[in-house]
Amino acid sequence: MNFNDYLSKVSPGESVLIEHTSLSLHALAFYAIGEKYGWDRVLLVDVIDSSVPVVRWLRLSGLSVPENVTRIKAGGISNWGRVILEVDPHKDPGIFLSKFSRKLREVYSKSEFTVTVIMNPERLVPLQNENINFILTLSNLASAFLGDPRRITFYFVNREMTESIYPALLEEAFTRVLCFTGKRNLRVLKSPEIEEEGSEIELASETATTNNSRN
Repeated sequence: MNFNDYLSKVSPGESVLIEHTSLSLHALAFYAIGEKYGWDRVLLVDVIDSSVPVVRWLRLSGLSVPENVTRIKAGGISNWGRVILEVDPHKDPGIFLSKFSRKLREVYSKSEFTVTVIMNPERLVPLQNENINFILTLSNLASAFLGDPRRITFYFVNREMTESIYPALLEEAFTRVLCFTGKRNLRVLKSPEIEEEGSEIELASETATTNNSRN
C-alpha cells in the first residue's frame, strides 16, 4: 500500500506513532502528511530543532515546505515557521508540559481541524535524566487528546535514541503504530483495522500530492 493512500484510512481523533531510525526517509512521510492535509492545517511541535534537518533535506531534494508552517518551539535556536509558542524544556518539566498542553487546547478550540505533528519528543527524556515520573507524564500527555475529532496527531520517534519504556507507552496508547523497516518501507504494527496489521506500506518516490487529495 502507498503511504499517501494509507493516510486516507486515518480517522479524526486518532493518534499515529511513526517509529524511524536515523537513516529512515521519515522526512518524506512528514512531507506527505503536509501535502495530504494541507500545510495550513499543520501544527508542528518541534523538539530541540528536530525538524530542521528534515526540512533542509526536503528542500535540497526539491520538495518545498512552506516557511509559514505553524510551530511550537520546544528548545532549539531555529526561528523558521510561524512560532506561536516557545517553551524551554530544560526548565521545570511541570511548567513546560502545562504551557504546552494549554496551547494545544487553545489551538484545537479555535480551529475546525488541526493536524499535529510532534517531531522527536524522545529528545526530552535525557534532559530530565531519564526520570521515570517525567516519562510517564510525557506519555500521558500523548494520549490526553485521543478521540478529539478536531485533530489527528502524528508522532515521529527515533527508536534508536530512546529508552524502550517511552515508545512502549506510546505504542500502548496510540490507535496506530507504523515502523520503518527500510528507508522507504513501513510496517503496520497496530491498527483499529486488525486485519491490516503486519501489512507493508511504501513511501512513494514522488510524495507530492494535488489539492484534490486533501481532505
